[in-house]
Amino acid sequence: MEGGGELCLEERVAQLRREGLSAEEIARLMGVDQEWVEELLSAWEEN
Repeated sequence: MEGGGELCLEERVAQLRREGLSAEEIARLMGVDQEWVEELLSAWEEN
């Protein structure tokens, strides 16, 4: 990615979660699968 300042998908999910969005809202906003978002959030909570 050129230009810098761009976030990877996981970083964007983390940012949106910190802003209080639910997994469903994040998935809809980013255009990704809700199950993927939920799995990612679950993995982070385990750590």
